[in-house]
Amino acid sequence: MFTFNLRNARKQKRMTQRQVADRMGVSQAYVSMLEGNKRRVPSRQLAKVVGAYGLSASALPFHGSKNWDRVDGDKVATELGTLGYPGFAYMRVGRPKWNPAELLLAALTKDDLETRVTEGLPWLAYTHSDMDWDWVVREAKNNNVTNRLGFVVTLARELAERKGDTATVARLRAVEARLQPCVLLHPRTLCREHMTQAERRWLSTRSTPQARQWNVLSDLSLEHLAHAT
Repeated sequence: MFTFNLRNARKQKRMTQRQVADRMGVSQAYVSMLEGNKRRVPSRQLAKVVGAYGLSASALPFHGSKNWDRVDGDKVATELGTLGYPGFAYMRVGRPKWNPAELLLAALTKDDLETRVTEGLPWLAYTHSDMDWDWVVREAKNNNVTNRLGFVVTLARELAERKGDTATVARLRAVEARLQPCVLLHPRTLCREHMTQAERRWLSTRSTPQARQWNVLSDLSLEHLAHAT
């Protein structure tokens, strides 16, 4: 359910109802009813409303975990592109349909994703650091992906440090601190569960310090995130 305060959002952007109506291709009266909670925002209009009001994609409602099965690697890549990830800029089509927080969790629950897709996840956590981290941390615990999430957040925090974004660094450090006591003892991969035993042995000696911190088998580092930096 969409519960964002549209009237406040519009005023913060210093827009009139007429300007919003023109962006959405609807009447001013319709916008007034949406803002006055006299009409519910139809699901087919959600992305358009978010765009018209200039809201962050983090304002999008969640689809629910029952729909995560249909989020495959191609879907994650498309949504990353639509959200502005440079690595998939060529896939940018229309408006985002998935809340970045839910997209991140849905991706981290996948047994196997292409490396080029997982490389976009730290960018997602950094760029949309306004996401609902309370929900993200809770769902990561429920889905046993705290290790993967912690590793991604650490890379996102390092990205923020490189960019000199102190506010985001502080926000992501707080998330790391919440996840650290929840590290699972069983080593996890970063969405590459079907790698061979030989690959696992190789990564066990070559995983980065950041990956080992989160008990993740991965050599992914900030230097690999060319599209994010």
